[in-house]
Amino acid sequence: MNDEVNESEEEYLVYAEFEDSINIEKYRGIHVLGVDGQNPIIQMDETFFTGKYDHALGTYMFFEEDPEAKSEDPLFDKLPEKNLKYLCKTRKFLNMEHAYVTPKEGHDPQNTKHEFEDEIVPVNFKTLQEGIETFKNHFESESITDVDM
Repeated sequence: MNDEVNESEEEYLVYAEFEDSINIEKYRGIHVLGVDGQNPIIQMDETFFTGKYDHALGTYMFFEEDPEAKSEDPLFDKLPEKNLKYLCKTRKFLNMEHAYVTPKEGHDPQNTKHEFEDEIVPVNFKTLQEGIETFKNHFESESITDVDM
């Protein structure tokens, strides 16, 4: 059994166009759901946007800063303050619209009571391996108890 946790992360570069003027710098957390689906959702703090992919009239190009920009002739060429290098291009973009989240019908969020069956007790471990073994033993004993019933 492999004791290490293998996590993979895939990076997407997406051009998103919002119908409203959005200052992305004011948001602390941005989450994108279903970026590889037909109707992705973007959550910026407590604000939600839904969208769909459209074809661009031209080509959108992505650039990144080039910290190691070099001059061919340092005597006569003056480097600009910010140097960019080509990253990739796309002919599709996400057309995003503001979405309003409403509660489900017949569900009153004011009168919702949360009933918990078990009390959650914090647990501390000295090592990750100790935590894994403890939880593994706990869940194995629960599954044996459930089978005996």
